Amino acid sequence: MPDLTDVALVSLGTTPGLRRADAAFADGLRTAGLSCAVAEVAIGAAGALRRHPAATDLVEALAARRAGPAPARVVVYSTVTAALLQPRRETYAVRFDSPAALNRPGLAGAWQRRAERRALPGARCLLPWSADAGAAAPGAAPRVVLPVPIGGRSPSVAPAARDIDVLAYAGDPHKRGLDRLLAAWARVGEGARLVVGGIEPADALRWLERRRVAVPDGVDWAGRMSHAEWTATVGRARLFANASRREDYGISQLEALSAGAALVTVPSEGPYEALPIARRLAPALVDADLGAALVAGLALADADLAAYRQAAAEALGPYRPAAVQRVMEERVIPALGLG
Repeated sequence: MPDLTDVALVSLGTTPGLRRADAAFADGLRTAGLSCAVAEVAIGAAGALRRHPAATDLVEALAARRAGPAPARVVVYSTVTAALLQPRRETYAVRFDSPAALNRPGLAGAWQRRAERRALPGARCLLPWSADAGAAAPGAAPRVVLPVPIGGRSPSVAPAARDIDVLAYAGDPHKRGLDRLLAAWARVGEGARLVVGGIEPADALRWLERRRVAVPDGVDWAGRMSHAEWTATVGRARLFANASRREDYGISQLEALSAGAALVTVPSEGPYEALPIARRLAPALVDADLGAALVAGLALADADLAAYRQAAAEALGPYRPAAVQRVMEERVIPALGLG
């Protein structure tokens, strides 16, 4: 009989951020010498029903239940949603960016919060991406905060090579606040260039037209791109703007800081990991009035941005791959009962 797999990871993977986090988690286990089998969740035709949070979570939770992870010493669910409707197991853990207690308020999240109160307390351990997410999760299961690793240090890029004044991501235009971003840009963007990525231009324009939001001058659409292309584009930006209505972690903001872009952001609700870092680095760039924050960011001189990049590189120390791997080996693996 072959040896039992150490960890079976049930990977919901419905967003680029979740897919990167799952891949990093599996790689971290393998680097530590453990075996990890990834069961990727297939949504199928039922995906068309995902038009409301309650229905979306039900479709995804049922798909995760059908994923059928390989027999393993420990099963790890990659999100709270993936764990909600699973059969009872003695040895499982849950990794998540945000619990339903935080990101599913009101009637639309009623069944998810109830199911979460059943699913999480029985876990061998919880592996939140952030301390805020872990503190909000119900039950007394042990918690080990395991950040998503963020790539190498900020590159030394000549100011002239940073030819994008402001970059923003709008993969989900409502959640990312594309309408709020363009309203702010209409007030302050004269003579500057805003590049919006993560969404195809036609999709963005249809979404904006339904909401009667005009596109101001100075806006370019970069469309969807690979992660490597996106990282290269961020490396050309002086500022990265965030208008999100909610953040369950904020990988794109942390990656922007790592790539050397100064973060201009509203104080989005949720366990927004980059928010306290942004406030420490430059309080004037964090404002509910995004227009005011953009004005402050666009006024920064090259020397100011260079100092900001250096401070950001130091602040991101706990998120570097080597630091995250130490947490994996020293705390996560023992908490999983595999040390």
